[in-house]
Amino acid sequence: MKASKWLILLVLVIAVSWGVYECKYYYSLWRDYRNSPWAYSRNENAKLLVGKWTGAFKDPDQIQKTIKLEINKPLTEAERATKAGKTWKRASYSSRNKNKFHGVATVTSKLGTEKYVIQGAVNKDDCHKLQFSFQSENEKNRVLPNFALLGAKNGTWQDDQLTITFNFSFLRADGSSHWSSEDPRFEKKVTTTLTRQLP
Repeated sequence: MKASKWLILLVLVIAVSWGVYECKYYYSLWRDYRNSPWAYSRNENAKLLVGKWTGAFKDPDQIQKTIKLEINKPLTEAERATKAGKTWKRASYSSRNKNKFHGVATVTSKLGTEKYVIQGAVNKDDCHKLQFSFQSENEKNRVLPNFALLGAKNGTWQDDQLTITFNFSFLRADGSSHWSSEDPRFEKKVTTTLTRQLP
């Protein structure tokens, strides 16, 4: 009889724990549907900002370059499941900035292959507007000398197009940066339109 009571208690504890896990998981998902519609949607066919984009541009030296950009979901399903399994903390679901994103970019040209990580955010009032910054994935493997990507401003995206304005930082052969007010190349900004890269 005593063993049966312990078994019933164990079943109840497991049931309650699973129920709490499910509540936290779907609460987190509901918050993302509401707060980050640029990254999450109930519609599997929705066209979101997250995903892969590709395009081309000419840098201030007029060198033709292609870019492949991948914007990741702020929280993956695996990360969401892990968080739901942890002890409840209100901050765990409220502290993450609903507008921020991260990703990677690869730029190729006759000079070589440039690899970057990106950090950015969508506009809090209009998630179809965005900006982000570039940082070299590995400082030792930079393409030098080169007009490296520095930032992306005044971005807008809709459906399968993302229009963005790049600015640059010139890096010498020794990796040091250089700028001159007398050379218009150092002030040049380039606007280009990327298209969604389909699977």
